[in-house]
Amino acid sequence: MSSELLSLADAAGLLGLSVERVRQLVVAGDLPGTRFGNVWAVPREALEARRHSPGSGGRPLGAARAWREIVGGAVDLRRSGRYQRRARLVRGEMGAANVASLPRLFGAVVGGVRAAIAHGSSLVDASRSDLYLSERAFASLASRVAFVADPLGAVRLRVVDDEAWALIPAGELAPRPAVALDLLDSADPRHWIAAEQLLRGG
Repeated sequence: MSSELLSLADAAGLLGLSVERVRQLVVAGDLPGTRFGNVWAVPREALEARRHSPGSGGRPLGAARAWREIVGGAVDLRRSGRYQRRARLVRGEMGAANVASLPRLFGAVVGGVRAAIAHGSSLVDASRSDLYLSERAFASLASRVAFVADPLGAVRLRVVDDEAWALIPAGELAPRPAVALDLLDSADPRHWIAAEQLLRGG
């Protein structure tokens, strides 16, 4: 599915909210958005994902607490909004060789569809790259690899604050619950089904 950016008015229409409420969600970081001068735009896939799981079932957890629950396997996908602060999403473009080098150079762990496939999911489209990396590693990223920020980019870097990063088990793949949460951010219903199967261990 191709990404496109929608105005706040269009986003409000899709979500059944006021334009001001959508603006509040974007400014608070509860809904991804990109600012062009004085105008905000929201990726359609983020709106579709929010429509799929509209309620967070409580206040969002801080990054460290979210990762404690994720690592402990206590994630409730019906309350996925509670884990939105597990990482800050930065989208962009990067060459395939640079993407492949991130685990080796920066200790990044693979998330999203690629990790779901490695964990045994039957998904097949791994054209998008999702990786988790620490705030410290992200700060030095531009000095070592070519990364161009792009709100519609195919590379999705999930930047985790350094305190929470220490809670993530070492390895090449993000834990299953984190990968399931990544899949819920997609606009593709197949990913939502795969997220539930991943948590059930199937």
